[in-house]
Amino acid sequence: MGLITSAGIGSGIDVESIISAMLKAERAPLESSLNRQESKASTTLSALGSLKSSLSSLTDALENLGSSDKFQINEFTSSDEEAITGSANSSASSGTFSVLVDTLAQGSELQSGAFTSSSDTVGSGTLTLTAGSDTFDVTIDAADTLSDIRSKINNAADNFGVNVNLINTGTQTYLVFDSDVTGTGNTLSVTNDNASLDSISTNLVTNQPAGDATIFVDNIQITNSTNTFTDTIQDITFTATKETATAVDVTISKDIETVKENIQTFVDSYNSFISTANSLGKSSELATGDLAGDSTLRMIVSRVRNVVGNSVSGITSGFDTLSSIGIKTLDTGDLNFDTVEFDKISDDAFSDLSELFAGSNGIATQLSDTVEPYTQLNGIINLREQSLNQQLDRIEDKRLNLDYRLEQLEIQLRSKFGAMDALVSQFNFTGNYLAQQLAALPGASKS
Repeated sequence: MGLITSAGIGSGIDVESIISAMLKAERAPLESSLNRQESKASTTLSALGSLKSSLSSLTDALENLGSSDKFQINEFTSSDEEAITGSANSSASSGTFSVLVDTLAQGSELQSGAFTSSSDTVGSGTLTLTAGSDTFDVTIDAADTLSDIRSKINNAADNFGVNVNLINTGTQTYLVFDSDVTGTGNTLSVTNDNASLDSISTNLVTNQPAGDATIFVDNIQITNSTNTFTDTIQDITFTATKETATAVDVTISKDIETVKENIQTFVDSYNSFISTANSLGKSSELATGDLAGDSTLRMIVSRVRNVVGNSVSGITSGFDTLSSIGIKTLDTGDLNFDTVEFDKISDDAFSDLSELFAGSNGIATQLSDTVEPYTQLNGIINLREQSLNQQLDRIEDKRLNLDYRLEQLEIQLRSKFGAMDALVSQFNFTGNYLAQQLAALPGASKS
């Protein structure tokens, strides 16, 4: 017997509604259970993502507090930044120096004799351009004009800083070579392997030789082949860009503002983490967080708060807690950074400040070690995320299996109700036939 897709036609019974109701009754409790499981897993997965993100932000903030050189940032200040700019590394000593720029280092300039025009040719061969230890070659063809030669030199791949220009007076043309290489003894020279090129090489006239820079630091004369001075003042690099009539004050000082900004970033990231943790873990009559009662959340919050609240061993100066440098814990659990209190710390105490955060037992070091097992690949949170994703995959498999089972059940129900429908239809037909036969018998009453 074939499957009846529109059951009830023969019997007049609303079999479609019966089958639909039976399938819904079978699906409802199973689907409801899967929906609850899926919602719980998805919610927990999202909450763990928020927790991990806040921990990662905290870790990022700790990077600027996790090494001692982050507390030895020196600031280079020039009273005339148009004349002198520079920087100081973490080892530089604080102080102020007077720097007078007497002469700037300069490159060299060479000039050819007069030509008729830029389309003149001079011969063929190889030009070798040299300044100090720098050198490069350019091949000149017989058909090359002065314009072509200019382009070949300027566009040479290994050109170390030579720029060639054509100067036209209206009746004459000159080839002018400028070299960026500075320092006495580094004047540009142009040689050749063919005398036909002498007019643009060995016969060039020096308009300006390369020269050294001369400065006076606290009245001490110093010369240098370039305008950048490295370790002239120990651990400081500065560049002279303009000659000065009077001395420029160069000051090296601790960059306290950057340290304060880094600490404030840490405080903000910590407070953001606490806010996220409180939101995820809250449990009250009014609201329940997505990780309420979660052991992972409770453990990481407890450990982080423990590190922040405890003193750091091995520091004898008194700066061994966050509160000692103006970072207090509020009643809400948040941190508050009192910069006025922090500003009372002297430059000499910065080494102790470095130990408080970046020492082997420092707060940044301990926090990084505490957070890493939770945020690293295949760490505590990542493994839980993997487990939840696997759970969601299994739930999807169960949904597919439920759909298949209900399809098979529908086939069975339609088969059974189809058979019933056919039987009832046959009974109705037989009953109608018998009634007709009885009505046709002699003596049967007629209505």
